[in-house]
Parts: sequence; structure tokens; C-alpha cells
Amino acid sequence: MSRKLLAAAGGVLLTLVLLELTVALAYRGFVHLQDDPAAAAPQGAEDEIRVLCVGESTTAVSGDETGTLLLPATAYPAQLERILDARQSTHDFNVFNAGMLGGNSESVMSMVEARAPEFRPHVIIAMMGIRDRGGDPLPLLAAIPDWLGSLRTVQLACWLYEGVVMRRGENAADVRGVDEIPRALQGMDWQLRIYGKEHRIAFPPDAEAEEAVSGLRVALYHWYIGRIEHAEELLRETIAEQSMGYNILARVLASTGRMDEAETLLEEAIRLHPEEGMYRVVLGNLLTEQEHFDRARALLEQALAESSTFREVVHTRNWIYLALADLSRAEGDPEQALQVLGSLASVQPQSGERFRPAFPLVRSQKNALLGEISTELGRWAKAEHCLLQALDARPMQHSHMWLLSKVYRQTGQLDKEEQVRRELLEETQRMGEYFELAKLFRQAGDGDRVPDLLAHAVRQIPSIGANYRRLYELADRNDIKLVVMQYPFFSLDLLRQYAPPKKGVVFIDNEHIFDAAPDEYVFDPRFPWAFTHYTEEGSRVLAENVADTVLELFAGGSPPR
Repeated sequence: MSRKLLAAAGGVLLTLVLLELTVALAYRGFVHLQDDPAAAAPQGAEDEIRVLCVGESTTAVSGDETGTLLLPATAYPAQLERILDARQSTHDFNVFNAGMLGGNSESVMSMVEARAPEFRPHVIIAMMGIRDRGGDPLPLLAAIPDWLGSLRTVQLACWLYEGVVMRRGENAADVRGVDEIPRALQGMDWQLRIYGKEHRIAFPPDAEAEEAVSGLRVALYHWYIGRIEHAEELLRETIAEQSMGYNILARVLASTGRMDEAETLLEEAIRLHPEEGMYRVVLGNLLTEQEHFDRARALLEQALAESSTFREVVHTRNWIYLALADLSRAEGDPEQALQVLGSLASVQPQSGERFRPAFPLVRSQKNALLGEISTELGRWAKAEHCLLQALDARPMQHSHMWLLSKVYRQTGQLDKEEQVRRELLEETQRMGEYFELAKLFRQAGDGDRVPDLLAHAVRQIPSIGANYRRLYELADRNDIKLVVMQYPFFSLDLLRQYAPPKKGVVFIDNEHIFDAAPDEYVFDPRFPWAFTHYTEEGSRVLAENVADTVLELFAGGSPPR
């Protein structure tokens, strides 16, 4: 018996040794191919320097010139390339934007490891971690001893395992049905409520229509992770087959700068389905966001005059009033906006719960808008009251809590702001909430509380440190210059706790680059100093700061690899 066990054990050991040798040889062959410039390097000029910018949506997109859309063309990587080429003539800089919408540090690093052999960057610029949360998976290799992790067989097993984890994570690309949406994003029905806004979606007439609603959820998922073309394809199929999804597709088109196509689509929906008044509401909202105020008002007032012919008359009329109030606010007439909202109250239905599958609650939207307008007018008590009511109807709504925290900061109620931010932190467990809380402590004169808070953040969210170690190792292994930077408005203190100083790693401090005009540089001017996206001008300022460091790296005329 013992001989059989020894023979079996020996066979297993021999198999593992042979497997390790096979995988190791295959790895060496792969590395050799990557090192062969003819096989792997992009075909660029001899003086080309390739820069890979990695991160989440703050890297991927920025506001357009109108301040209403988020686009890759205005993001800091695109502006960085133009700035680098304008400020010197020695090298030809090629900057690649690898920002990932909806990504965290794990998904960003998985993408970097896949793209680096193809792009062969001379420099990687990283700004990542803000979306990591407690409970995000750690790279498996980070949890095992170095001697074991050095075996190619073990590395292969870890990569296969992490592929499964990624499939369950936030960025699976081949989703075809609702059941295939990654677990972390299942149940995100708020997307359908925010962007759906069609009564046919709320009350699908038959089984085929119900199936189409599931298809809309899949399309929204693909939009969320940045697969715009696939989302558009799915939405057009649903519109052709079931005549629903117009409002979602209009938003997708507008978000990519195709406003003319969005308008044409909604005008076609109005012509084909005159009984659905919400197409007019959504078109009015889009026109308001584009500052086409006269067209928006004419459209919405005509919709109000014809509202008795619409499906769900009272509910639709409420949304028309909300759109008109927001239009008045955007025109700079908050008093008129308050008057319009008073009209809405007189026709508000007793309950909007039955519309919840495809609409936000009207009373929540009304209170949120009242809170926003009251904030603009400096009526802080009214703003607090309305925002608390909005949160009562929709607890933990992130945008409402951000605005409420602003009210507390403006009125010096920093203890209440801390409470709100701690509730946000408890709800989201995101690193971004730790950032904001640390900033609040400093502004409140409690800077001595920051070190303990940041240490707690690192303990609670170890995924960022683990993925920065992956980035350091990748840069060392491939002789890539590495630049690590912090998000604007935030200090390097926290960054260095999970991305510690290391020889050859350059840090960029962006804490004060937006101090001169935060409202001008932050994409949503209603939330200055909050963690959000940047305007086109804000991204230019960021790119200028980054360019200083990149040019210093090659000041001696270092030749590309």
C-alpha cells in the first residue's frame, strides 16, 4: 500500500515538475517575442516616446466645451499629448488613454497587464484607487509566499483564478443576458429608473416586452462599463422590436457628443408615439443641458398644453413641471423655478410607487430640486429640510448627500457634515469617502485625526496597495518609467501609504492645482471641491502639471527603448 502511495506521489510530483518546465519554457518564449521589436513594438518614429495613462473615469473622460458632456477627446491624456509636442521638438510623444469607466484598481491593473506588451510604453502614469471598496478582491499572488508565487505553474493558476474573479467583478465584456451581469452590478435598477422614463417600460404589456426590459438592463450595463457601441446596438434592436428604450439611447448618444442624433431620435419617438409625453420631457431636459433655453421652453410649454392627451396624464404633467422648474433654474431665475414647483405640488399624485420600475419618485426629485435651488439662494434651513426629505424618500442617494454636506459646510455645521460623510463611507466603503473625510478633518482644524483615518483606510481596502505593488513589479520587469500621482484636491499622504516611495518611482502632487478656480475646473459646478470629473479646462491644468514631470524625465534626451 505504501509503495502505491509513494508511486502515486512520485507521479504527481513528476507531473508538476514537467508542467512547471513546460510553462516556464512557454513563458520564456512569450517574453522573447515581446522583446522582439519587430514582433511587438508599435510602428512609430525612432524618436517616439509612448506614454500609457491608466486610471478610472477621471482619466478616461472630461467635460466638453459646453460643460454638459463627458468625452475622451478632452480628457487629460489627449491634452497631455498636445502639450508635450508643443513644448519641445526633440521627441514625438504618443499618449494612450487607458482610463477605464467603472473600473477599480484590480480591473485597471488587469487591463494594464494586457495592454503593456502590445503598447510597450516608455512611461506609465497612474492615478487610481478612488473607486476601490472594502471587500474588493486581492490579487491571489499577493496572498501567497514569494517562493511559491515565483513558480510559473502557480502564476498560471492565479491568472486563471483572477480571470474568473474579473468575470464576476465589474467589467465583464461579453454579457448577453441579465443573469450574466457581474454580481457586483446586479440589482442596479436605479439606472433604468434614471434613464428609462417610459411608461411602456414601467408597465410592459406582454412577455416579449418584459424580455425587452431585461435587454435594456443589459444595454445599460454595457454603457456603464464604456462599451458604447455595443450598448447602442442593443438599444436600437430593442427600439426596432418593441418600441422602447428611446430615452436611454438618446442619453447614450448625447453622452458621446452626438446631440443632433439624440434630438432626431426623440423627435422620431414623439412622431411615432404621441401618447408618450416623456419623450418631450427628456428632449426638453437635453435642450436645457445644452443651454438651448428658448427651444426647451417652447417644447415643454407645448407639452404642458397637450398633456391631457398623454398616457398617465397626472404623472407626466408632474415631470413636465419638474423639467420647466429645472429650466428656470438653469436660466438663472430660481424664484420662477420655485413658483413652477408650487404648481407641481397641486397636481402631485398620492403615490408614485407603481412607476418605480422606470421612474425615480416624483416627490424625491421635487425635494432634491428644491434643495438645490434653496442652496443656490443661500436659504440653508430650507435646503437642509428639503434634502432630508429627499433622502427620506430615497435613503443614501449619493448626490443628495453630497449637496447636504455642502449645506453643512457652508453653515459651519462640520459635525453634521462629518456624520453625513461617515454614513456615505459606511454605505459605499469607497476610498473616495475616506479622501473626503480626511479633507474635512483638515479644514475643521482636526488634522491630527487624519493619520489614524488613513491607516484605517489602508487596512480596510488592501486592494489598492496590492495592485500598486503589481504596477511597481510590471514597471521594474519591463524597464518602464513609472509616474504615480494623486487626484486633484487631495494630498500625497494617503497615496504614499499604499504606493510607498521607491527608487525610480516619481510622484506628482496635484493637491493645489485647482485652487485658483475650482468651479471652473470641476465638471459639475454645483459640487465644487467634491470628488468628481474635471472640465476641459481642468483637465488642461492637470495635463500641464503632468507635462512638467514627463519632460523632466527626458530632459537629458534619453533615447526610447
